[in-house]
Amino acid sequence: MKQILLARRYAKALFELAILEKTSDAVHADMEIIAAVMDENRELRRVMSNPLITPSKKLSIMQHLFGEHISALSLKFFAVLIHKGREQQIPEIALQYQMLYLEHNNIAVAELVTAYPADESIKNTIAALVKQGSDKKLLFRTSTNPGIIGGFKLKINDYLLDATISNIIAKLHKEFDKNLYIKRF
Repeated sequence: MKQILLARRYAKALFELAILEKTSDAVHADMEIIAAVMDENRELRRVMSNPLITPSKKLSIMQHLFGEHISALSLKFFAVLIHKGREQQIPEIALQYQMLYLEHNNIAVAELVTAYPADESIKNTIAALVKQGSDKKLLFRTSTNPGIIGGFKLKINDYLLDATISNIIAKLHKEFDKNLYIKRF
């Protein structure tokens, strides 16, 4: 919990600076890149958490990896983090920045799971239905799971709509398990 609060403070500071410099969109794209790379690369996370590697070496690694792909503000921010000894927090700071950016721009992340790849017409239909109850724009993250047989699962923040065939079948199994005609003594 303490780590998340610390990461949120750093992310908020970066976000406010990016707003002042009118580069919040570019920094958001940078944080998406950083979060994806740090999530996929366990060796990079190990390097950043290794106390035997000097801060200057860590900074040169970050500049070598991301120097041409992210903005100067993001690079300077990482230099500050590494100088302060907070390089282990980089993945969480990147995630917290993304959350602040989406909240500021009134965007909700909609995780859509379907049995087959969803096309734009399905996304537009779901977005129109959600638009009736909320004024947020939707950012879809889609995935497929053939195990749901058909239908879809939609998760927005803490709300989950499970309209899958597998869920309906599971409910029917529960209903049939209750045999109302057996005498219970």
